[in-house]
Amino acid sequence: MPYGQAKGIIESGQAFHQRASTFYQQLADKAEGVRVKMLLDYLVRHEAHLERALANFNEETRLRALDAWYQYAQEQCLLQPFDVNQYPENMTVKDVMDIGLNIDSCLIASYKGMAEAATSADVREIFESLLLMEEQQKHKLARIALEIEEM
Repeated sequence: MPYGQAKGIIESGQAFHQRASTFYQQLADKAEGVRVKMLLDYLVRHEAHLERALANFNEETRLRALDAWYQYAQEQCLLQPFDVNQYPENMTVKDVMDIGLNIDSCLIASYKGMAEAATSADVREIFESLLLMEEQQKHKLARIALEIEEM
């Protein structure tokens, strides 16, 4: 298993959200449906917001805890690439919701695994906080997608 500092993992999370925002923008550029574009535009803003939240989190959290070295599993998805070409232009709102929920689930699993493997209470608290934030965002995405679909 590789090692890294907790702050490096949070920075990887920031980069992940930046790539997700770009990914959703690329999907929006090729999508055909108005509702699909509306949901993708929301997801672009959603991911940009999460990227900023992690940047603020990194600045506000006790530096000593973030400097702690941390062992994490390679299968965590923080570096998962996004391939726009695997999705058709005629995606549905449900297709986009499934993509978003899968991405959120990946981050939730990553943060949960990191919290469970934490060697200190401070590091565990950091990743439990990130886990809670991602779970809340996943629920919000599902609610917004359903509202858009019912329009």
